[in-house]
Amino acid sequence: MVAGVLLALLVQLVLVAPVLAGKKQAREPALQSMRFAIVRSAVSSCEPACPEWIWASGTILDDTPAKLRKILKAMGNRRLPIIMESNGGNVDAAMQVGRMIRKRGLDIAIGRTRFEGCSPDQKCKPGRYADGAYAGYPYPAGAYCLSACPYIFAAGERRLVGPWALMGVHQITQVYTQTRITYETRYRMVNGKKKILDTKIIGRKPAGSYERTDLSKGYRKKLLVYFTGMGIDPAIVDRMLSIPAKDISVLTQDELVQYKLVTGAGDVSDLAATRICEQEPKAVNCVGIKSAGSKVVSRMN
Repeated sequence: MVAGVLLALLVQLVLVAPVLAGKKQAREPALQSMRFAIVRSAVSSCEPACPEWIWASGTILDDTPAKLRKILKAMGNRRLPIIMESNGGNVDAAMQVGRMIRKRGLDIAIGRTRFEGCSPDQKCKPGRYADGAYAGYPYPAGAYCLSACPYIFAAGERRLVGPWALMGVHQITQVYTQTRITYETRYRMVNGKKKILDTKIIGRKPAGSYERTDLSKGYRKKLLVYFTGMGIDPAIVDRMLSIPAKDISVLTQDELVQYKLVTGAGDVSDLAATRICEQEPKAVNCVGIKSAGSKVVSRMN
């Protein structure tokens, strides 16, 4: 029996926004892992057909794609826009989420949701609407999409960033995490030679980590292919990589148009305000429901 040690290396590509304004950020806690919820306008005058949307807020982590997949399943055949705010996170997870959004043909806007009554932060179940949606109001003021968040945003069919919301970019940081793995191998001697019977891991310990911001040509090409496939000007990649990881560049409205990140003027109200259900034809996310306890009926548009 012999024991050995092996160093394993895990690489993660992350984009998390640095502090934008020290005083303000000092008062606000960092966003937690990205969460999703289906929300219905709390403005009762729009009933029985009110706008619904997917609320998305938090840091993009490895489990974010699975969380979105769950909410898309709950959404069924509805086509709800996404109202999102995020400080960034895992780049690969962001691109995976983006592909899911594009596959479903969903619109997206940078904004926040003010919940009425039960909210996803509370240990409660929304019971106001028959389809299980939370009640809330969308608004753009103070919302941001930073670092890895634009990778998700780029996937929307219709993409809106109003003048009261921020979109910021910077370099990708590669985090290398080392783990010291101790293993044990059993063997027996056969004709004077070792014959291995089995090998098992008997321990794992952290062995430090380090960061790099230089990107391989292969991964840079992966980013170019992703953005080009979403209809975004690939020059956005050079812009991102030109900004140090410790800084962030907030894109102007003109730059958002230049890089084709936005598809036109507007903000969250163009996707989730009650007026979109007062016009004809109604928007696709105007969902008609009966009173609580009844099933969701077809869209009234």
